[in-house]
Amino acid sequence: MKTQRSIFLLLLCYLIVQSLATKRFLKFNEDGEFKIAQFTDLHFGVDRYDVKTIGVQRILLDLEQPDFVALTGDTITGRYSDTVEKGKKAWNKAVEEMSKRDIPWGFTFGNHEAEGKLKRKNIMDIDRTYSFSQSKFGPEDIFGVSNYHIEIHTADSTPDNKEVAVVLYFLDSGDKDCMGVFGYGCVQPNQIDWFNEVSSEFSREYPNHMGIVLFHIPLPEMLEFWHTDISFGTQEEIVCCPQNNTGLYPAMVDNGNIKLVLNGHDHINDYCTRSKSRAPDLWMCYGRKTGYGYYNPVPPMYHGARIIQLFNNQTTGTTFNTWIRDRKRRKIFQHLHKPDCILDEQCVLPKV
Repeated sequence: MKTQRSIFLLLLCYLIVQSLATKRFLKFNEDGEFKIAQFTDLHFGVDRYDVKTIGVQRILLDLEQPDFVALTGDTITGRYSDTVEKGKKAWNKAVEEMSKRDIPWGFTFGNHEAEGKLKRKNIMDIDRTYSFSQSKFGPEDIFGVSNYHIEIHTADSTPDNKEVAVVLYFLDSGDKDCMGVFGYGCVQPNQIDWFNEVSSEFSREYPNHMGIVLFHIPLPEMLEFWHTDISFGTQEEIVCCPQNNTGLYPAMVDNGNIKLVLNGHDHINDYCTRSKSRAPDLWMCYGRKTGYGYYNPVPPMYHGARIIQLFNNQTTGTTFNTWIRDRKRRKIFQHLHKPDCILDEQCVLPKV
C-alpha cells in the first residue's frame, strides 16, 4: 500500500513539473497567434489604490486572455514599503491575478521599486519564487539586474526541437542620473554591448525572428519622433527621458530584427512612434498606465494596458498588431498625430 502511494505521489509530482515546464515553454498557438498584455506603472503599495488596480487587472486579463504579461516597471512603489513584509505583500498583489490564471509573466525594473527596504536583487528573488514568473537575473558584470531574454517559439516547436519566432529583451533602465548626468536613468553602454552580443546570436541562428525590447524609461528618440514623424496616440506630458543618449536606438536599428519597443514611465503618454527615414519598421510604444498609484490618466483617457497581438506563419514570418484596452472595456485603435516640425528646418525640441 505504501509503495503504491509513493508511486502515485511521484507520478503526481512528475505531472505537475511537466505541466509547469510546458507552460513555461512559450509558443504560438495552432492558429499562429500569441498575445502579450503590457501592464505598466502598477505602483502597488497603498491599499486604497491597490484594490482599484486589481480590478483593472481582472478586467483586462478576462477580456484579452493574454498568453503572457509584460510588466514594464514601477510595479510597486518602494517608498510605501518601509518593511520587507510590506514590500512582499505589494509584490504578491501585483502578480496574484496572473498566478490565479496560470499566465506567465516577466518584468523589468522602473525607477520606484527599490526606494524602500527591498532592493532590486531582493525583488527579483521574490518574483522568481512564483511558478509562472519567467523573470531572470541578468549578468552580474553589467549595469542593473533585470537584463535577460525570453524566447517565444513557433507553433510546431517542442523543447527538444525548437524554432524561435520572437525574442523579448528585458533591460533595466535604472532610476536616476544616467551615467552621472542629472535626470532620469538609462540603459547603459555595457548593457547595450550585452544586447548587441545576444541579439546578434539570435539573428544568426534565427534570421527570420522578431525582437521586442522592453524597459521602463523612454529613449530620447521618443521625444524627437513625436515631433518629426507620424505617431499614433496621445502625449499629455513631456517625455521624461534621460539627458544622456547612450545609443540604444541605433543599436536596435543596426540589429535589423527589432520591430517593437515597449516602455512605460510617463503616466499620461500612450503613443507609438517611429522614424520613417531611419527604421520604418521599428515602432516604439508607451503602454497605458495600469495602476492607480501616483498621478493618473484623466478622462477620456482611462487606466488600461497595451495589447500586442503577434502573428506567425512560414510565409510572412512574425508580424504584430497593437491596441489599447482600457478599464471601460473599450478596444482603442489610436488616432494619428502628424509631425509638427522638421529637424532640418531648425526645429527646437522641448527640454526634458
